[in-house]
Amino acid sequence: MLRLLWLLSFSLLLGCSDKVEKDSKLVSLTGKALGTTWTVKIRNIEPIDGNKLRAEIAAKIEEAERVFSHWRPDSKLYQLNESLTTDPVSILPLLHELLKHAKRTHEQTSGAFDPTIAPLVNLWGFGPVSENRLAIPTEDEINRILEQVGMNQLEILDGYRIRKKRPDLQIDLSASAKGEIIDQVCQLLDRRGLENYLVEIGGEIRGRGNGKSGKGWTIALEDGSEGKTHELSTVTLRNYSVATSGTYRQTKPNPDSTKPASHLIDPRTGRPVEHNLVAVNVLAPTARDADALATALMILGPDEGPALAGEMDLVARFCIKEGNETKILFSPAYDLIFR
Repeated sequence: MLRLLWLLSFSLLLGCSDKVEKDSKLVSLTGKALGTTWTVKIRNIEPIDGNKLRAEIAAKIEEAERVFSHWRPDSKLYQLNESLTTDPVSILPLLHELLKHAKRTHEQTSGAFDPTIAPLVNLWGFGPVSENRLAIPTEDEINRILEQVGMNQLEILDGYRIRKKRPDLQIDLSASAKGEIIDQVCQLLDRRGLENYLVEIGGEIRGRGNGKSGKGWTIALEDGSEGKTHELSTVTLRNYSVATSGTYRQTKPNPDSTKPASHLIDPRTGRPVEHNLVAVNVLAPTARDADALATALMILGPDEGPALAGEMDLVARFCIKEGNETKILFSPAYDLIFR
């Protein structure tokens, strides 16, 4: 019964149509941040001071990046990673909340989502302190670094405090921070009284309101088939988010394998994923959830991923490479709503 009510409410959020404001104008704002680009599209009847709003959005993104980035030396997370203390330390509420969210997602996904993976990402040449980005680590190196990894080595305490159980513990929140920042930009737009908008950062998206048609914002779903955007499937996004994770986004040659080494590292094995699941799209109420869960389902692969999506009633779409073709698999919740 709970599942039915949840899916019904989701269908209403995505599909119901309010009266379209015929005289609304589209305002499109863009910028660069987080090593990628951002776009905010707004439909509104009243005039909008685009320059002022663009500056507010850019400031909000910059403020969040100074908290969550593990690349910037001036960020709070970078400084936490640099600290070697195992005593409890106070951190900003925003960072504390995202770490609590990471712990919950870690538990929900049986360890597939793990922000303590940072040393492994560096070892494989995809992190900020990687010495040789083309190097392929040995089995001994992987096993040694795996000892540093694990959410059980991070205590999240009350009073906006945490404690590392080992001084060399490192945290990488890149699998959920982008979504969190999108959610914060949406909160900014809500406070400005805007009700019909789309926020996108680096391909992750959250929409609110009717879009242009009255049914929401039409979004193309990535599937790992680069250069074939005219063939991509679309969904109508209304008051929901969509995130995509895929092995096609960042790879390098791996002479020890028949497949390139992906930036998606399985925290349970210490190695890049090598299965034939190439992309996952997840729709969720918040961009933070969609972002984190898309990564986790990609790590889990073409068997465990769909199984977990079914158990959690996730709205998910799986793109599985079979020879020269891409097979599309849908979770039951996705099937019920969109097909």
